[in-house]
Amino acid sequence: MKKYFINALIILGFLFSIFLSDYLILGIGKINKVNHEENVSFVNTLKDENKLLKKEVDRLRLLNDLDKYTDYNILKSEILLRDVYNFHETITIKYGQDKSLKKGMAIVSENGLVGVISKVNKKTSIVKLLTATDSNISIQIAENYGALNAYDKNSQRLIANNFNNYEVIMKDEEVYSSGLGLIPEGIYIGKVEYVKNTKEDIDQEVKIKSDVDFANLKYIGIIKGIKEV
Repeated sequence: MKKYFINALIILGFLFSIFLSDYLILGIGKINKVNHEENVSFVNTLKDENKLLKKEVDRLRLLNDLDKYTDYNILKSEILLRDVYNFHETITIKYGQDKSLKKGMAIVSENGLVGVISKVNKKTSIVKLLTATDSNISIQIAENYGALNAYDKNSQRLIANNFNNYEVIMKDEEVYSSGLGLIPEGIYIGKVEYVKNTKEDIDQEVKIKSDVDFANLKYIGIIKGIKEV
């Protein structure tokens, strides 16, 4: 009888240990699940913070790159609006009459001339881009003068005309603003990529490659004038 009692205790102890182990495993599983969810949440928070930090670093880098225009009084601004239906034509920027902006002022990015102010409102301004179909910017290539007045969407190149056919314009020559109007002389525009005579054979057409990423403009500089020496 004593032997059966001992065996019964052993069986009960075994069953209890199984029950207890299942309970412990369930409890540990719940703890691990909570810890996993907390870890996932923490990692996602870090990822979001890193994205915000990267965005801020990129913003500061782009703004600091505008400091290269040391000869000019420059006001840094962000792009507020870009109409998808006039994507290559205009952008809306911060600041207007509140910062004494004027129609015709030059707009630059870290990589060169972007366009000119075409309309000034109280606290915003409209900028006509160089890629607009009716842009008209006086430019200079070495000692030669012409007008930037078109954009080829297919090749993504600026088009300039009014160069006499006897003027020598070479591939890879740098193109700058000529200084007419409110756009100061010497603002970089791009490099000559291709030159050809027009159908009338009295002047030359020049294709220019700009270094400006017009599709991804974020921050620009407004040139308000030349610094006094």
